[in-house]
Amino acid sequence: MNSWRSEILEALSHGGEVFQNGEQLAERFGCSRTAVWKKINILRNEGYPIEAVTNRGYRLIPRAAQLEKEISAGLHDAGLNRQFAIHVHNVVDSTNQTARAAGMSGAPENEVFIALSQTHGKGRMGRTWESAASEGLWFSVLLRPEISPEKTGLLSLFFGISVFKALQDLYSLHVGIKWPNDIVSMVTGRKICGILSETVFEDNKLAFAVVGCGINILQQTFPESISERATSLILEGVKQPSVALTMVEVLKIVSKDYPEFIRNPSAFVGEYRKHCVTLGREIRAEGETEIKGTATNITDHGELEVTCGDGRKVVLSAGEVSVRGLLGYA
Repeated sequence: MNSWRSEILEALSHGGEVFQNGEQLAERFGCSRTAVWKKINILRNEGYPIEAVTNRGYRLIPRAAQLEKEISAGLHDAGLNRQFAIHVHNVVDSTNQTARAAGMSGAPENEVFIALSQTHGKGRMGRTWESAASEGLWFSVLLRPEISPEKTGLLSLFFGISVFKALQDLYSLHVGIKWPNDIVSMVTGRKICGILSETVFEDNKLAFAVVGCGINILQQTFPESISERATSLILEGVKQPSVALTMVEVLKIVSKDYPEFIRNPSAFVGEYRKHCVTLGREIRAEGETEIKGTATNITDHGELEVTCGDGRKVVLSAGEVSVRGLLGYA
């Protein structure tokens, strides 16, 4: 996102429900009031909930509070309102970064951080996750699982299963899991959801983990750079998909399955294999050296086993993997 977008959204976000005067914004950013007005209009046209009132200025409409109420009501109906603490923000740099800061400050497990928009959403391999205003579900969960360090890589696989189940149960959507952590449409082969887990260790012990998810829900279009690879629930034919209901459904499944995951993290690998569309397909892995072959197995640690054309078996713990037939890999 361009820096001026981030700066204006940050200024409006920090103002809370107070209107930010156009003249003061112009002085802050070293431009004219007309330039501020034009930039605000660009953001409004992109979907950001900015209210403009003559002689008062601009403010972000507090949609976050409404979404928080909707999610909390859904969790209450499911009997989970005391298990998860929900925090919804209009704008953050990234929900993973927000959750990480909370973890460093000693926040307990099951704090959930949701944003209507991220200025620097995190994707895998250092990429930016496109997270336009109010068009998707961008959230991160703070966890403090007592599991061995070598099992922490299974967290993103566990959440992959949880999102997979949620989309099937709530919308009867025909989806699959692309190793290690993408949810893709089995109709178009395009990506609906990405998952990124991060861990913090202290004295060689897992202090906490943050699992971030981005689920495309209401987008009708995508930036040109990803337009051939990305899709959303509404583009996949879901009628009236709901950000709040999707969040509640994911947390219901996490709540149900997480205790078993803690007891035996590898217990979900069998189910993951069943729904992993990477297995049995020709793949190309990009790293220090390019690897081509057939994905033959997911190990109990969540690694991808690949059988190359010369019979060699290679085990991948991470990396960028393209799967023939999905996301534009022909």
